[in-house]
Amino acid sequence: MSDSSTPSGWFPDPLDRYDHRYFNGTSWTSDVSNDGTRYVDPLGARPGDGRQQSAGNRAATSAVVMGSIAVIIAWIPFVVVIGGVLAVLAVVFGVRGLRRSRDEGSGRAASIAGIVMGLVGIAAAVVGVILSVIVLRAVIDYVEPGRNITDVTSCTVDGRAARVEGTITNSSDQTRRYTVFVEVDDRTEFAGIDALQAGDTADWSVDITVPAPTDRCEATTIVQGPFPFDVEVDPVNR
Repeated sequence: MSDSSTPSGWFPDPLDRYDHRYFNGTSWTSDVSNDGTRYVDPLGARPGDGRQQSAGNRAATSAVVMGSIAVIIAWIPFVVVIGGVLAVLAVVFGVRGLRRSRDEGSGRAASIAGIVMGLVGIAAAVVGVILSVIVLRAVIDYVEPGRNITDVTSCTVDGRAARVEGTITNSSDQTRRYTVFVEVDDRTEFAGIDALQAGDTADWSVDITVPAPTDRCEATTIVQGPFPFDVEVDPVNR
């Protein structure tokens, strides 16, 4: 049924497939346009009133939502990938929402906010990439300590108190830092070795309290690199 309060003309596409769609005064048509270029929508259009079917400036709303999330997570190592994508999409949708706000008369402020937050999110993503590289390098240094030779030279026990001593030789071609994990009767302690030059040997020792008194001392060792950011983690069995 015709609605005299809705004149014919071009309006933002209520189906969100194109920028604009022509309303003939009675129903929507397949006559559409993008960036001023007219097309015929092969999917057709459902009838209805332009004002009833308009859903507002959804592009502007999407820009604000994605931009907000991007600002929060884009700087986080490894999560930066998601944050960066959302930041770029916030700018894209913000620009689209800004264009549509000229026709709909709403969403301009939200579009600008989405663009700004998207740009901030992109800047945060740059920081996130740098932090990701730093974290990745620290983890690699820990799980790949480099070539070394580790020997247990003595293992003594007095009741529940065990003392294990040994040496570690840096057999790689560069200065290394090591963390030597020593296990006796399912109890583990570690010794840190700082700045051991290539080819040099350092002594290490650990004191371990075993679960029950014993007269037998059998020690096993696992060598890792320095703790990432001095945060103690479990050794990686290899």
